[in-house]
Amino acid sequence: MQFVDFHTHLDLYKNQNELFEQLSSFCGTIVAASVNLDSYKKNCRIAQKAKALGFEADIIATLGIHPEKVLLEKEKLCEYEKFLKESHIIGEIGMDFCWYKEASPVAQEEVLRFFLEHCNQEKKYCVIHTKDAEEKICRILEEYPFAKPIIHWYDGPEEIYKEFVGRNYMQTFGCETIRSKHIQKLLEQTPLNLILAETDNPDSEKWLGGTDSSIFLIERIYKDIAEVLGLKIEKIAKTINENSAKILKEF
Repeated sequence: MQFVDFHTHLDLYKNQNELFEQLSSFCGTIVAASVNLDSYKKNCRIAQKAKALGFEADIIATLGIHPEKVLLEKEKLCEYEKFLKESHIIGEIGMDFCWYKEASPVAQEEVLRFFLEHCNQEKKYCVIHTKDAEEKICRILEEYPFAKPIIHWYDGPEEIYKEFVGRNYMQTFGCETIRSKHIQKLLEQTPLNLILAETDNPDSEKWLGGTDSSIFLIERIYKDIAEVLGLKIEKIAKTINENSAKILKEF
């Protein structure tokens, strides 16, 4: 069975030899999110090396600035310009008023809009972080009707989620799904054609108290989604893979 992890951070694996050992036996697609330009370049090198080694894993590096990195990167946006076109998906971008308060809302919004302008112009998908900034982001996204948001690990207000779903924004579900009744409720409200899967590894599963920081965690995520929805794993795998393919076939 093939799997698609639509949001993980390959560049953050401290033991890259161990990462490549895992990649050598992974069957499927990995969308490697970046937190800044250096992160993107590292993910590109990982993708190129995996391809050169003949691995079956298809790695797609995506360019973005994580809210955590806004203060360090917002004065360097001109350096990102020449890499925007080559990045077929943008991410990770967004705003976070919970964990990363050092960067002002104004600075976070400036960086988010920089990427959304590009995505709107190019009709491009973008993976968006929304923690405690859900309503603000919801209003901002209204101004970019041709951008194609993918909402990453949403755990915010239900009413904003319904608005996102009403706009047909894709939604990623990950390692907290099996642990959170709130996220399970959101998942149950999500049309099957909007569901994607993610691990957000190497750190997220351990942050939640688990132990599996490997790229193979995605298989458990598929099973978690299937369990919550009361569907067979084969059905969910087919659904998630088809949803992912619709996005990936655009480039």
